[in-house]
Amino acid sequence: MHIAIVDDQAMFAQGLHSWLIVHAPDVTVEYAGPDPLAAVALGKHLDVVLLKVNPAPEVPSAAESVERFARAQVPVLLVSGMARGAQLRKAVLAGAAGYVARSAEPAELLARLRQVAHGDLVITREMAEAMISPAPPDLSGQELRALRLYAQGMPLKTVARTMAVSQHTAKEYLDRVRAKYASHGRVARTKAQLHAAAQEDGLLE
Repeated sequence: MHIAIVDDQAMFAQGLHSWLIVHAPDVTVEYAGPDPLAAVALGKHLDVVLLKVNPAPEVPSAAESVERFARAQVPVLLVSGMARGAQLRKAVLAGAAGYVARSAEPAELLARLRQVAHGDLVITREMAEAMISPAPPDLSGQELRALRLYAQGMPLKTVARTMAVSQHTAKEYLDRVRAKYASHGRVARTKAQLHAAAQEDGLLE
């Protein structure tokens, strides 16, 4: 079985690669790194790709990468530390064949890879939850930026200064975010709740 591991966390990618060398001599890792395009270029040589759901900002989204691999006729197994969120939902809808939690034991991960490589769909509880969980609200660019800055620890005054707007305007952006979450039936009033909601929806950088 020829695989690619697309993950921007070198410890995970290289650690799994090393484990496979010892425990799965029939598996050849053709690529282990952060760039999905490098793995797409190997398309015809791959049986399956293990793809991180939330990639670094400078590379294509998981959904875009799944579509590229689909055109190359390479099935994709998603991996993430979060079991829900917009990124996972979009990647599943784009045609990913399965999902495995980042916390899974290497042996389980290998079993999932073999399933997907053999043409099976790995339908897990996490995938089902991703599909039926409420969709994230439609945020404007400024609302999203204010949410990211505030939810990741900045005080409101610093958010305003970073965005080059008044503190009143920054508060308006955040109030709109709260209102949009409320309209989706989700509570996101406090900073901790906003952080949890944004993380769940894959909105944090």
